[in-house]
Amino acid sequence: MEDKSPTMPYMLLRNFRVLQTRPTSQGQTSYCEYYAPNPVECPGCEARDVVFYDYYKRRAMFLLRGYEKRNLVIKAKRYRCPHCGRVFREPIEGLMAWQRSSIDLRKHIAARYRQGVCNKNIAKEFNVSESTVERIIHERYEAKVKEILHYPAPLVIGIDEHKIHKRRFATTIVDLKNHRVYDIIEGKSETSIGARIRSYPGRMQVKVVCMDLSSPYRSLVQRCFPNAKIVADRFHVIKLVLSTFMEFCREMQPDIRWNRPITGVLRTHGANLTTAQKATLKAFLAANPIIAVAYEFKEKLCNLLNNKKKTKAQCLPLIRELKHCMEQMRSEATKHFHALAKTLSKWFEPIIRMFRFSKNNGITEGFHRKIKGIQRRGYGYRNFENYKLRVLVECSHGR
Repeated sequence: MEDKSPTMPYMLLRNFRVLQTRPTSQGQTSYCEYYAPNPVECPGCEARDVVFYDYYKRRAMFLLRGYEKRNLVIKAKRYRCPHCGRVFREPIEGLMAWQRSSIDLRKHIAARYRQGVCNKNIAKEFNVSESTVERIIHERYEAKVKEILHYPAPLVIGIDEHKIHKRRFATTIVDLKNHRVYDIIEGKSETSIGARIRSYPGRMQVKVVCMDLSSPYRSLVQRCFPNAKIVADRFHVIKLVLSTFMEFCREMQPDIRWNRPITGVLRTHGANLTTAQKATLKAFLAANPIIAVAYEFKEKLCNLLNNKKKTKAQCLPLIRELKHCMEQMRSEATKHFHALAKTLSKWFEPIIRMFRFSKNNGITEGFHRKIKGIQRRGYGYRNFENYKLRVLVECSHGR
């Protein structure tokens, strides 16, 4: 049975027989003997008829039942193999070679870090150094990355960049089907991330890539994922329409630049307005008929772009209506809408694919939000591999 009275000698503590327990500067320290639960084998020839050679001592910290931390000074045995002549130490269950903390304790330290506790507080809690905490986190995280990310490139991916610090950027590759980050690559240009993406196993089987309206990423995807369909991110397309409309409104009515109630009402979708906001909008549009025409066109275009999960037959009238809107912007609108029509024409195929697919880069943006929390907890990261390791583990659990 497990020792319920830690100061009583000759009680069993897991596979240890406690000889003496006394308080030290590092907490409760128990001097004990180790008894192997299984027969000892020679690591060289796997012979079991090994003979006792001598004793050796080993100090380590263990995590007991109820998350009690205990320092153990272990008296263990060394054996000699009569066949190959090898002298070796008997393995201690739950304790790896050359380590001074048990496997359970190291797992618990990594779990505490994932709960948002910083290295300094963890070091105080477990009475170890901060460098030891950092080594344990690296060890556990590297093992976790090998376990959860050992699979080919996802069929549906999202690609976007995020800022690490000032002018340092990183590219996020997200598995949109399983809701987890697949990879983080430093930089956002094709020269810095192209070689890494081309090394992905199974990249020829990628079917869909969701992305914002970024020309460098578009050319990169076309080269690295030649069999994938590019789908524009709906949020960024509608954001482009709204920004164009607001630029037009500011040029027609410069006073609204500082009028937040009016700008907020103009940006909001008509179906989401409250009764008071509708009254404010109606009064403003009545006084500005030119903006009223542009507002109706904006609402029509946003409603059109919000269509999704349509069949091929249902997409045809939507495509014709989008072409008609683009023609109106070219022939009847101002320079702001001319630029919008040019962008929509350049990205026409990725945009009309939004009518068929429901996937978008919202999952990627959500991971970017979580990544910002990781950056704040660490007060920034100079070493990119250290930063990448934390992001991959904390954002790669999946559904």
